[in-house]
Amino acid sequence: MPSSKLEKVKQKWNYAMDYVEDAIYLLDLQRRVIRANKAFYRLTHTSEQDVVGRDITELMHIRCENSLCPVCQAQDACEDAVIVLEIGDKGNPMPFPIEVICNITHDPQGEPFGILVTMRDLSRIRQTQEKLFQSQAVFQNTNEGIMIVDVNTNIIAVNPAFTRITGYSEQEVLGKNPRLLHSGQNDEDFYKTLWNDLNRTSGWQGEIWNRRKNGEVYPEWLTISTVKDDNNKVLNYIGVFSDISQLKQSQSRLEFLAHHDPLTTLPNRLLFSVRAEHAIERSQRSKLITAILFIDLDRFKHINDSLGHTIGDQLLKAVAKRLQALIRNEDTIARLGGDEFVILLEELQQGEAAAILADKVKLALSAPFNINDYELFVGASIGISLYPLDGKGVEELLRNADSAMYRAKDMGRNTYEFYTQELTAHALEHVVLEAQLRKAIEQDQLRVHYQPQICLINHSVIGVEALVRWQHPEQVLIGPDQFIPVAEDTSLIIPLGEWVLRHACQQAKQWLDAGIEFGQIAVNVAGPQILQSNLVDTVASALNESGLPAEHLLLEITETFIMDRARPAIQLLLSLRKMGVSLAIDDFGTGYSSLAYLKQLPVNKLKIDKSFINDLPDDDNDAAITRAMIALGDSLLFSIIAEGVETEAQREFLLREGCEQVQGYLYSKPVPADELVQFIETHNRQHEK
Repeated sequence: MPSSKLEKVKQKWNYAMDYVEDAIYLLDLQRRVIRANKAFYRLTHTSEQDVVGRDITELMHIRCENSLCPVCQAQDACEDAVIVLEIGDKGNPMPFPIEVICNITHDPQGEPFGILVTMRDLSRIRQTQEKLFQSQAVFQNTNEGIMIVDVNTNIIAVNPAFTRITGYSEQEVLGKNPRLLHSGQNDEDFYKTLWNDLNRTSGWQGEIWNRRKNGEVYPEWLTISTVKDDNNKVLNYIGVFSDISQLKQSQSRLEFLAHHDPLTTLPNRLLFSVRAEHAIERSQRSKLITAILFIDLDRFKHINDSLGHTIGDQLLKAVAKRLQALIRNEDTIARLGGDEFVILLEELQQGEAAAILADKVKLALSAPFNINDYELFVGASIGISLYPLDGKGVEELLRNADSAMYRAKDMGRNTYEFYTQELTAHALEHVVLEAQLRKAIEQDQLRVHYQPQICLINHSVIGVEALVRWQHPEQVLIGPDQFIPVAEDTSLIIPLGEWVLRHACQQAKQWLDAGIEFGQIAVNVAGPQILQSNLVDTVASALNESGLPAEHLLLEITETFIMDRARPAIQLLLSLRKMGVSLAIDDFGTGYSSLAYLKQLPVNKLKIDKSFINDLPDDDNDAAITRAMIALGDSLLFSIIAEGVETEAQREFLLREGCEQVQGYLYSKPVPADELVQFIETHNRQHEK
């Protein structure tokens, strides 16, 4: 073979062998080194110049006589051999295990001409095996769940802790996407952010909610790492996670204890103050009243001192339970310490609502408490302060309510006092009115009057609004402004509202049967009717009992109530619309409408509040606001009706601006049913001419 070709062959051999980690060398039959690779030079601490042409025993002789050297014996026998032995060298005098593989090489004629020897460092392999064994031990025994995912996000391995935490066995998840663990509590944006961070930094760590095989949702702390090769290509993703349910529960418990009384589990002073501050902020926006009731138990000290703290503590818990049953979901009751409790009432129309609750507290606490075979009696002295009348901040309101409570004690205990004396007297009147109103409902003293609604285009009567009146036996007819707030502050608004709805539907059916063209009958629905009763069933029952077709009924719900509860309101209104009932937003413009919700509401009509009509057309602000509301209604395809129209100038302005429906004293005040029929007949005759 030409020398040039031999050189190329040698270069190729060297190139190939130099990239093998095992030491390789080629000997002739006289045991002289022909060539070796870089790994051999590293192992023997030599170079090519030191090695080629020399006897191998001079370079690296096995620690035994020539005659006993297993490498020599393998060569002499011209046989391959696998030999495990220990050798030492100049750089590493301590023996270490190697594996020697001898391969007899032959020329093209089949004659042996040399030995190709491979030496593998078993100590390194053992170290690698030990590390793998250690890694496997960690993988199998760690308390953290481990999940290995390939580049296609398919699970390729999990450890026993994964099964213990999730409930899924390895066989159930292999080849599956980790999405089978998703709980649904983390949205798509969460996972997009996770993957963006993972791709950008090759790691992600955070809290995530997953679902066990049994359906239980649990929180976990998850760390995801990206495994890449030497070329920065992604090989795998490794997720390590721990169940932090107990940690979250402990945190939740600590947070609860920081804001609640440990004995009664009621909010403590800190949480009460925070909620009171928020209530004051809402009152500033809504112009409604916030009330604080400061309650001190009468005779509690005597019971606690005579029967012991154990009985006293049980009594306090029983008191807390009774008080909780009296308040609305949006209100707050807290224990300040000892036998002092406070109640926060939010968004009240009138301060008398606080007096109504104070009476309920007195009544609830006057009943005996049965504690450990003892029949115990306590009373309550209650002080009431109102925002903004009695203070601008939480501490001032608490202080003034406390002051009023001491005045209640001075008045003989088991009573209540407002911080302002005039309000105390007014509250007593309110309580009396509530009792009389309850009797009025029972004794059929209520009446329904009707006010017509007019179309400005063709002058026809397009509807009538049903408005309740109270025919008090000892007074003249009482208007709703005097008793509706009392009804709304108590549960009376529910039977009262249902009474009006049923009577209005019955009257409308009678008109319909008599051929009276009245359009639709509009009935007001108060917020508590929706919150505390099944309005859909009530309306369906009123329509079925009266026989009135649903398209002749229009329900008016105040803007403030709808916007405060927009999401559930949409579902309720949709249910009513499915029945065929029409819907209107009453007092439009007085609340804080969200256009995002307004366009979703399934309503037919917007009713512009009287407060914007009173000064038209002279008040520029009211004129601008009214124009805007009409334009908004038109753009959303709502009918627009203005209430409280009393002058021709108001009517002309509204017609000019595109409001085609009105009601008000310009046409008729609310009148009994027979007078309403006379109005419709007279009105129709006038406009037929």
